[in-house]
Amino acid sequence: MLVKVRTIILLVIVHLYVLETGAQGLQFNSEDSLLTQRTSYRVFSKDPPVFQDHFFISFDLSLWDNANLGYVFNLAGNDNSYSLSYLYANGTGTLNFNIDRKSNKISIPLPASLLKKRNWFKVRIDLDLAADKVLIHIDNKTWQAEKLGFRDNMAANLVFGKNPYYTEVPNMALRNLGIGDGHQAYSFPLNEWTGTEVHDSNGDAAGIVENPVWLINGSWFWQPVYTESAKDVAGLNFNPLQQNLFIFTRDSLVTYNPEGKRVTAEPYANKLPVNMVLGKSIFNGRENKCYIYELFDIAKGAPSVASLNMDKGNLKWTTVGRDALPFQLHHHNIFYDLQQEKIYLFGGYGSYHYHNNFLEYDDSTDKWIKATFKGDTITPRFFAATGPADQADEIFLFGGYGNESGNQVVGGKQYYDCYRINLKDHSIKKCWQIAPANDVFVPANNLILSKDKKYFYALCYPHEIAKTELRLYKFSVADGSYEVVSAPIPMASLRIESDVNLFYSRKTDEFFCTVQEFADRNSSVIKVYALTSEPVSAATYLASLQPRKRPHTARALYLLILLLPLGGLTWFLLKQRLKPKRPGAKRAGAETTPQPAIAAAAETPRNTVFLLGEFAAWSRQGNDITHLFSPKIKQLFVLILLNSKDGKGISSRKISTLLWPEKDLTRTKNIRGVTFNHLRSILGDIDGIGLIFQNDSYSFRLDPAFSCDFVTLANAAPATIMDHFPLITRGPLLPDFPESLIDDCRSAFETRIIDLLLPQLKAHYDAHDYKGTIGIARSILHRDAFNEEALRYQLRSYRRLRGIDYTRKAYDQFTQDYQRSLGVEFHVSFDNIVQ
Repeated sequence: MLVKVRTIILLVIVHLYVLETGAQGLQFNSEDSLLTQRTSYRVFSKDPPVFQDHFFISFDLSLWDNANLGYVFNLAGNDNSYSLSYLYANGTGTLNFNIDRKSNKISIPLPASLLKKRNWFKVRIDLDLAADKVLIHIDNKTWQAEKLGFRDNMAANLVFGKNPYYTEVPNMALRNLGIGDGHQAYSFPLNEWTGTEVHDSNGDAAGIVENPVWLINGSWFWQPVYTESAKDVAGLNFNPLQQNLFIFTRDSLVTYNPEGKRVTAEPYANKLPVNMVLGKSIFNGRENKCYIYELFDIAKGAPSVASLNMDKGNLKWTTVGRDALPFQLHHHNIFYDLQQEKIYLFGGYGSYHYHNNFLEYDDSTDKWIKATFKGDTITPRFFAATGPADQADEIFLFGGYGNESGNQVVGGKQYYDCYRINLKDHSIKKCWQIAPANDVFVPANNLILSKDKKYFYALCYPHEIAKTELRLYKFSVADGSYEVVSAPIPMASLRIESDVNLFYSRKTDEFFCTVQEFADRNSSVIKVYALTSEPVSAATYLASLQPRKRPHTARALYLLILLLPLGGLTWFLLKQRLKPKRPGAKRAGAETTPQPAIAAAAETPRNTVFLLGEFAAWSRQGNDITHLFSPKIKQLFVLILLNSKDGKGISSRKISTLLWPEKDLTRTKNIRGVTFNHLRSILGDIDGIGLIFQNDSYSFRLDPAFSCDFVTLANAAPATIMDHFPLITRGPLLPDFPESLIDDCRSAFETRIIDLLLPQLKAHYDAHDYKGTIGIARSILHRDAFNEEALRYQLRSYRRLRGIDYTRKAYDQFTQDYQRSLGVEFHVSFDNIVQ
């Protein structure tokens, strides 16, 4: 039985001025990529303008290549072609203006300070056609050359990156391109998010780009960069001296270097003295040491605080103290005083209470002692966030969950308040309190102050939802006004030990989100995600999804109604079945089925969508475009696809009723239109699927070029079902999808799959293919956790392969889950079911 928890949606009307939102830019695939994958940007794909006497080319450029020769652009003239090339040699990078295949006219040395990724500098090139000379302005300096062979007029046949003459491309990015003279001008913000068409500032398609990398996506979508599974308790932190992330396990230190995206592991010089329970820590930059500590649930007199010397090649642990508390403090805050001599804790949850004490560790007495702070009182809470404030001796504390009494018995609530904690005079001052109308969240542990100190960033999420989503929020230091500045990160918050942190690397100008998900008390999975700074707002990103064409003469204000996916405003549906938790989708086909074809290595999918297990999509180029499907776009896509099977489609009225149930039908037209526009844009990257609107109903036209596991299995004949077994092993149909949208279809589909697989159990078992039998049984039990036939053949196969003891344990686990879920004992004895 599925339980819908709640649905929260906010419609925000975004007022956009005629000036475009800040450009993000276009990154070029370079020499590091295959020749066919390098980026080429033709500014005018047809009818390039012709300039008389003179014109200019200006743009912001980011260069970070320290190894290659490459071409920034090529300009084809009447008699000659001209290029701006880049060369890094002998430790110096230079830009070179050339008459192609004839001579180098200008060589401009670039200081090392400019040659950094996401470090932008302005380039302006003035072509004086009448005087036959060129002036190049970079970094407040000007270079010029004459006798270039210009004619009085020249067409802007301008290509950046790979061009008809040269294929070498440096590591570079481009934005804010402008071309013109005193009479005509063209502006290209380069703020697209997808596709190969490039629009000018008026929204008109003007150019074409091959193999683009649109930078706005890196500032909106979190990219997974590292995953680590730990069988024992592990912890993590950030080293501000080396600007890297590190994970400390029981026997070694694992380091992730963001600059080179390298992972290294180094064993400790001696044994870690503390038995880790939560793996909490704080880094001391003054000493270059990491202090780990445990507050509770350790043996009496055992070490509870230890420091790790972080010098490379000398990772030595030192026991610092042995004091412990009478209760645990889950999701407390930890910070140093200004000199990094004293460690402070605040708040946390334990022993059915929310706490608001400040605890100071006194290393001279090895005691956690209560510290006194004056001024405003912070009510008891956990799940608050702390970080450096805009004053050197202060920290900010924001948000959390708790109540005024601290007693969990009376319930809790989210706090959206901010405090300044002065560590010099031990004072507290409340800055502000906000009341989000439709947003419910708590922040993760850390706050990151913006470079201008006017804002702080925090990762926020609804902590009470098991399958939840993290988003980056940007709060004003002055008044607490905020906006969402990232796409969501999915997270399984199944246990109270689950932990989230936010870090920032100055070296790479990136935010890092670390998620530690606990499946049980000891084992966890650590996931690291990266986001390019500066993050863009939801309004900015959504405005980039579809270039807007505005009147050339009026240049007036206009309104664009967009669905703003603020944190906590997407669908949050918690499925709680009265059956044990299903294992995650596992590709067991090669092991569990005798079909030879299944064992073959899978190629990169193209024009493919998976609906079984975790939703995924690939474009015609084989690029993973799953992230383009926001929750609402995904729901719209699935509704149409599932209703396209019988050719009838789904009406626009029903779509509005299902996707926006809280709104009047007359008020959903604009929202529906915007969502459809986004979906059409995504489908433009997938061959074999087309949207059809007929008789007020939507459906998809599906060609053989398009592949979908649901469509394949829905049409599969019983005799061929095992040919598609790898698709089945991905998992049930859309397990995380709202049941209100597809429950009938899901039930019918899964029933058909089970009916087709049940005969295969006996066939594989009788053929003595016990591994295959176990795989088929597992797929059935993923869909029907208490299917007696599947259990019977699974246990019989276990007995053949792994013996009676293992089989008995599997049976006992099943019966425990059965009784826990259904409230009655399982009716078949072990002896009877394995016979």
